[in-house]
Amino acid sequence: MVGNPKKKSTGIVNAAIGALAVVLAILIVWMMNLVSGIQGTARIINYAGLVRGKTQRIVKLEISGQPQDGMIADIDAFIDGLRFGSDELNLVRLNNDAFQSKMQELDDYFQALKQEIGRVRAVGSNNTDIIPISETFFGICNDATGLAEAYSQRKATSLSILEKYITADIVVLMLLIGYQLFQALRTATMNRALQHKVYLDAATGLPSKNKCEELLDDPTPPAPETGVCSFDLNNLRRINNSMGHETGDAYIRRFAVALRAAMPEEHFVGRTGGDEFLAVTHGLDADALQKLLSHVRKQLAEESRHHPDMPLSYAVGFALASDNPDSNMRDLFDFADKNMYINKNHVKREEAAAEKRLDFQLLKQVNRLHRSFSDCLYCDARLDTYRTIRACESFFLASDGSYTGAVEQIAEEQAAKNERSRVRSALQLDVLQRDLHSAEDTLELQYNAAEESRYSRLTVLPIDWDKNGRLHHFILAFETIRLNADQAIDPKEQLTLYYEQLKQSILENDSYVDALLDMAGTIYTVNLTRDTLERNISPAGKSDSDRALFLDYPLPCAYRDYCDEYRKRVTPATLGSYRTADTSVRLLKRFAAGEKHITVEYCVQEDDGAIRWVQKTVLMTQTTVFDPEINAETPMVTAIILLQDTSQMHARDEQENARLQAAFDEMRIANRTKTEFLSRMSHDIRTPLNGIIGLLQVDETHFDDKALLLENHKKMQISANHLLSLINDVLQMSKLEEGTTVLTHERISLVELTRDIITIIVGRAEEAGIEWEYEKDKCIIPYPYIYGSPLHLRQIFLNIYSNCIKYNRPGGKITTRTDSLGEQDGKCIYRWTISDTGIGMSPDFVDHIFEPFTQEKQDARSYYHGTGLGMTITKELVDQMGGSIAVTSQLGVGSTFVITLPFEIAPSPEQTPDAHAAPDISIAGCRLLLVEDNALNAEIAQILLTDEGATVTVVTDGKQAVEIVQNNPPDTFDAVLMDVMMPVMNGIDAAKTIRSLNRPDAKTLPIIAMTANAFYEDAQKCLAAGMNAHLAKPLQIKKVKQTIAEWVKNNRSAKKDA
Repeated sequence: MVGNPKKKSTGIVNAAIGALAVVLAILIVWMMNLVSGIQGTARIINYAGLVRGKTQRIVKLEISGQPQDGMIADIDAFIDGLRFGSDELNLVRLNNDAFQSKMQELDDYFQALKQEIGRVRAVGSNNTDIIPISETFFGICNDATGLAEAYSQRKATSLSILEKYITADIVVLMLLIGYQLFQALRTATMNRALQHKVYLDAATGLPSKNKCEELLDDPTPPAPETGVCSFDLNNLRRINNSMGHETGDAYIRRFAVALRAAMPEEHFVGRTGGDEFLAVTHGLDADALQKLLSHVRKQLAEESRHHPDMPLSYAVGFALASDNPDSNMRDLFDFADKNMYINKNHVKREEAAAEKRLDFQLLKQVNRLHRSFSDCLYCDARLDTYRTIRACESFFLASDGSYTGAVEQIAEEQAAKNERSRVRSALQLDVLQRDLHSAEDTLELQYNAAEESRYSRLTVLPIDWDKNGRLHHFILAFETIRLNADQAIDPKEQLTLYYEQLKQSILENDSYVDALLDMAGTIYTVNLTRDTLERNISPAGKSDSDRALFLDYPLPCAYRDYCDEYRKRVTPATLGSYRTADTSVRLLKRFAAGEKHITVEYCVQEDDGAIRWVQKTVLMTQTTVFDPEINAETPMVTAIILLQDTSQMHARDEQENARLQAAFDEMRIANRTKTEFLSRMSHDIRTPLNGIIGLLQVDETHFDDKALLLENHKKMQISANHLLSLINDVLQMSKLEEGTTVLTHERISLVELTRDIITIIVGRAEEAGIEWEYEKDKCIIPYPYIYGSPLHLRQIFLNIYSNCIKYNRPGGKITTRTDSLGEQDGKCIYRWTISDTGIGMSPDFVDHIFEPFTQEKQDARSYYHGTGLGMTITKELVDQMGGSIAVTSQLGVGSTFVITLPFEIAPSPEQTPDAHAAPDISIAGCRLLLVEDNALNAEIAQILLTDEGATVTVVTDGKQAVEIVQNNPPDTFDAVLMDVMMPVMNGIDAAKTIRSLNRPDAKTLPIIAMTANAFYEDAQKCLAAGMNAHLAKPLQIKKVKQTIAEWVKNNRSAKKDA
């Protein structure tokens, strides 16, 4: 699966920000070391000058006969301090060979000078060499001072270069942060554009479904003369199926443009869904709105004249606020929608009648040939479509579709194999348009069918031509001919043929009985003249649910009474639609007005509360009967009523609407959350960075103030640690959300774990003036050894204790109690109860304490220096361990955390031998290969390791590392320090490649990962690739030395043993 490039780019930038922050912290530490060294050098220069000055005074006083033993002892102490360092004089030893050599020479001459001073005291100055010896001594003092100044100048130069690196790091870091902020602003801009797109339908240019829904959901009551119109396109499905969705989309666009142009500008027109549109009018009464809709229909009819093959067909219904008091916009739309469906039935009926009339005329032309055509297609050569106007039960083509596709299907399924190519060629549209130019140019194509006893014949009858004289419409008629005229016809075949011809005759004369009966779930008949519901019919194969559409009522009965009882099941929102066709009186009025086919839709509520959509179709007829009571003939109007459950259709529409709305809401929330997250991160990263930059500026102007520099150094270290903690929290949260955090399975001593946590926390509590109480007598640990993930377990408690300290008060208190909840099947459960007397939390905040970036006050991150992720991480880790965490709190009183965790009981470890003496961690003389693509990181590591006496070779990617190992003799390097994320070849692949080399040291050469990827999973990947150890950046030089020394020593010992 290909990842999202934008997410990957954001991840790289975040990683770069983290790496630069780490590098900045390292550079600051290094700079403080340099500053400290420069200060020490300055004292050395001062004391070197003091030695010279005091020696001059000693010589003068001794020549004048004034012994100065005290000053001579001072000079000895000064020279000794300059050579070896002195705590008493606050002098450090200068690690410079030239200076130390000169100091040795200075010491020797001073000893000679002291001998001459003794001779001066004995024989007088005129008989000694005290003057020339002192002059030489003074020159050596000047040389030593010069060497110390040169060394100080080099350190100052290094400091200047380091300051540039720090400045560059800060500039790049701020640029990356600025880039992220720019991306956030860009995302916000895109969101605004997206919102505009969301409210604008791209296909039609009209306001979209979301805008329409927003308008309909407006709670403001509409003005009395507000009108809502619901439009619905007809025949879209047929167009899509026969001509493709692109043509269907063009059909929708034509309607949208024509509708917008026909409606006055002050009225709203929008698209509510696929083929449905909404119009909202203002200031029009019922008559004016009717006139407007008539005007719209005329305008669209005029537009359709330019597209005679695809005229615009639609249905429209409307509702006025003045006719529906106390209704909101949504109610008006529902009423309009119901009226639209009524109108749709009228329009479809008219279109079907027109289509039937056309079909009747076309079939009359076919019948003039006096041939037994079983099936006929009405084809459009310009649109490459067809429509079936006659079809037997076994006809193999769809009712409409692509003509070219139909030709292919005819050739493949009806023609013999050797006839297929001829059939395809003869029926091509370009061939027909070339050969058929008049009504007399009929084409007959005879071909062998798959059945041997018959052959088939296709007849093409041209109907009309376009203005350029090219064939436009034509009929393709199918005919089957038996080969043997004397062969007897099977009676069943004869009956089937008769039935097909009869059914075809009925269908061609406007009867839809079969279709209606098959569609209905239940049917009942009503004598409208006598207001009598006569009987209920349930078609075969219908379910109990379909039969339940009819009310269980004794028959026959008064239809008025049945309607009154049935009306109780109809929901209030759809009652108006139901009542348009519910009683004999209403139906007879509509029948008298010429309506014989009525369709309404409404909702009924079942006994269990479920809502069902029902479509009611009323078909009315009139007959003449003889009434013996009056001894005369009388007209009788009867109705057959068909009920169909349409709930699933409505449910699908509602689900799709809900899904689209949910997706839109989710996208909007996700974008807002991302923007808020970047804003928080920008604030939290800027705060410590601003502090560091400010302190650096202070240090530049106060180099001589050692106390201030040390204090600033501590503050910068705190800020750098907070910055690193922030980055670690965000990365840990990312791991938890992705589900990639791996819990280890290690044996843990609860006593030692508790001691380690107390060691860390007690110091923090004391600094904050908070009393720490661990109730040992109440803390029962019956199972002192368990299996678990010590790193993550420690993180859980440190996060909770840190909160208890952070949000406490001086003089406050933190108490801890541990309880065992028993053991079963080798597993135990412990419960820790941690309470504080801090500021407490409000009930509303307690409900959200485990959500990311949640803090009680908006300024809490600035005041308490928190990321808002600690408790989220804690909750996720506890859940991953199968435990639970609960919080109770009261403002101004304090909070209590209860953590319950299950563990597998571990056996007690065997007695271990006494610890050996601390190992030698010197790496002097080690030959190291440093693989690091970042030039600054490489330079820092090389200087630190070189200062420890190691020889360092630097390469910039994994491929170079493999090549230099491969091209040098075995044991050229004592260890490889490998970065992981590098260009060309990463550290993981490089380690695997080195381990696979065919050379003696390939499997034994220590490879140590040094990377900013600091999680447990990252360490496991490194070890799985063949590395020996994993060191996380920022690097601590002591730990680096210890790891290198340990693995180099182990490797050398193994070689000796071998």
